[in-house]
Amino acid sequence: MKMPDLGERGNVTGPQPIAQIVEPPAAMLAAAKSLLNTLMRGDRAGVEAMTAEQAREDMGRIANEIKPGKYDKFELIGRGRISRHYFLKARLTGTDAPPFTIQFRLGEDDGKWTVREALNLTERRSGWTK
Repeated sequence: MKMPDLGERGNVTGPQPIAQIVEPPAAMLAAAKSLLNTLMRGDRAGVEAMTAEQAREDMGRIANEIKPGKYDKFELIGRGRISRHYFLKARLTGTDAPPFTIQFRLGEDDGKWTVREALNLTERRSGWTK
């Protein structure tokens, strides 16, 4: 049996993108990398300076769980955007340490990117868990 003509093939051959993918600003990615390096160094004052008031308690708990020098690399394993806020999921790894997974939201005010929310996903199951 022959399939009927469905018109423009580009419209019927699988999922179509709704909009163009927006690449994140380089400054946001630089802020995320700086935050993760600051966490791995154990620089709690640096972490606090990069965190908005509403997320300081959560970031403080996360910073306390990461011992300085325990982790030596990180990988960004997830990324999402809602309006002008970016959600990132990162995994910290070290030679003698179990992986540490964190999700955080960055927002920008007057050219400065700060953490607005943070969640330790280590050993947790969620929509962001891989």
